[in-house]
Amino acid sequence: MERRPTQADVAKVAGVHRATVSLVFRNHPSIPATTRERVLECAKQIGYSPDPMLSSLAAYRSRLRPKAFQGTLAWLVTDSLWEGVTAFQDYYEGAVAQANTYGFKIDIFKLEEYSSCRDRLASILRNRNIRGILLPPSSQPNSVVDFPWKEFSAVKFGYSIVNPQLHTVASSQFRSTVLTMRQLYLLGYKRIGFFFDRTHDAKTDHNPLGGYFVETYGVGALGGIPPFFCYEAKEFLKWYRKHQPDAIITGQRDILKFLEPTGLNVPGELGVAIPLLERDVMERKVKLAGVYEDSICIGVTAVDFLVGMIYRGERGIPKQPQVVLMEGNWHPGDTVRAVNGAKIT
Repeated sequence: MERRPTQADVAKVAGVHRATVSLVFRNHPSIPATTRERVLECAKQIGYSPDPMLSSLAAYRSRLRPKAFQGTLAWLVTDSLWEGVTAFQDYYEGAVAQANTYGFKIDIFKLEEYSSCRDRLASILRNRNIRGILLPPSSQPNSVVDFPWKEFSAVKFGYSIVNPQLHTVASSQFRSTVLTMRQLYLLGYKRIGFFFDRTHDAKTDHNPLGGYFVETYGVGALGGIPPFFCYEAKEFLKWYRKHQPDAIITGQRDILKFLEPTGLNVPGELGVAIPLLERDVMERKVKLAGVYEDSICIGVTAVDFLVGMIYRGERGIPKQPQVVLMEGNWHPGDTVRAVNGAKIT
């Protein structure tokens, strides 16, 4: 007899973290509607449904054994950028949800409020018995965060903060760009251009540009279309007319609005794909093609890593920093099309 499907099986099929599946079936508000629908559809496909007897038993045991409060983790904000970026908000929501499963809560601290005395903030954290720090991305690439790290366990998100070199959880942006390129090639596109904001590319440690060059070189077309970094419609149109790309890879969230003055038809004249899709971009009326980053899962994973460090007593800047990369999933969207008889995948 075949075994009963589990949440781990659903997670594998849906391409998400096991914790994400659990949050979906608990109807947690931090899960995006598109992710929830995908997970539920995958569960239906493999025949998974929560066991009512086990669910009742788990709920009963949970009532008998209240979750012990373990303490507080610090969400150490270097600037206000994270409040306006959907992915960073999802990092936080995923982190809060996962911290709760361990008995931790998360409090926000703004580093700019202690710019003249970082030791005072460290003292506050010590007095509140806060041993773990989550460090969201900075608004600028190559950022440095001056803080007495030796007394704390810490994990950072992404690559914008280069010093200190802490353990890091990030999206696999290099592989996401390679995946985007390969999907475009499968759709029949042959002349793929690269259009990014320089600061954005730098904050991602140039992973999108690196993935673009590596995959372009792999098909023997390196040098055919130079990357374009100027965020002006007129200059873009000059670049487009000179090099005639049939598709572009970009990180610009408002790319369709940006292209309006150029008169280019998407996807009729130009395919558009984003290897770093965020939840709010995917939920728009016109769905952008590209690779979706599960930022909720990244937040969950960061907390898993940090809590493990706290339990093991690992503090300070590590001698050998580790980087955990989360894979994304390809979504065809409305901004690409099949070219020359190819099929949408």
